[in-house]
Amino acid sequence: MDRFMKRITPLDAFPKVQKNIQHATGSGGVLTVFVGLLLAYLAASEFAQYRTVNQEYEFLVDQTRSLDHALQINLDVTIAMPCRDLRADVLDVGGASLPVSRDLKSQAVLFNVKGTKRLGDTVKEKINVHKLVNQAGRNSREKDADALPDNHACRIAGVVNVNKVSGMLHFTALGHGYAGGGHAPHNEMNFTHRVDKLQFGQYYPGLRNPLDRTLEVSKTSMDMFQYFVAIVPTIYIDTNRAFGQKVVLTSQYAVTDYQRSIDERSQGGVPGVFIKYEIEPISVRITESRMGFLGFLTRFCGILGGIFVSVGLLLDVVRWFTSWFA
Repeated sequence: MDRFMKRITPLDAFPKVQKNIQHATGSGGVLTVFVGLLLAYLAASEFAQYRTVNQEYEFLVDQTRSLDHALQINLDVTIAMPCRDLRADVLDVGGASLPVSRDLKSQAVLFNVKGTKRLGDTVKEKINVHKLVNQAGRNSREKDADALPDNHACRIAGVVNVNKVSGMLHFTALGHGYAGGGHAPHNEMNFTHRVDKLQFGQYYPGLRNPLDRTLEVSKTSMDMFQYFVAIVPTIYIDTNRAFGQKVVLTSQYAVTDYQRSIDERSQGGVPGVFIKYEIEPISVRITESRMGFLGFLTRFCGILGGIFVSVGLLLDVVRWFTSWFA
């Protein structure tokens, strides 16, 4: 072993300089402190770059508009009405009508507005829940003795797969808009609602749904809420995975809303919540990537070595000029 070590000693690229021949200077100490601070800053910047996720956007013609690709609707909506008086349906431009009340889970809950905001605005003051829920249900007649509590509501949640064409998801009262199945009394109709979740397709990191955690308040018992949704098909590609990339076919959307009351002077319409969606012919492909660990290590070591070598050369040049003009 000693013989082997002696043979490779001449190959040492890191010779050691004895301390008794080293000469430290004040300028070198100042420069060392400066270099240390600079290296700390560059190291922190490089680590932040390593942690940053980069997203590249490309616009393509949507190739998934076919019968082989369904549109997935994920929703969680609470309406200030009894579940027995509500129905949910989907109607698309092809004329296909799909009653989705049986596919969705409905649950009687207490209506509240905690954690919500108005669409396009922020709730700045404390809201009286009972006042909001009662506002639409008030009329000149007294409520029946068996009327439900003021904050009784119905939470409708679940996943619905529909044809990938333009259509409308709507929530209406029984006997309003569809014949049969009974008739909801007007004094129980109140389409004040909160949307905790409305998403088209699967979730991907960074997805923002404009209608999530929003609240709309009904002014009368015959209010009609309309949401006009423009859906952009989205292909999300995650290249950061250790074992291959992950591809998610999903959608983003933008929305505008409109509210009006249905009365004798109105030109048609049905009270309820109507979500009209249209699918854009252009899709977005989002490719997410991040610097690999080996790439980060290579850049980091290059910065460390480059700074020390560059500063050392600069110091030698300064000393040479100083000795030349001295």
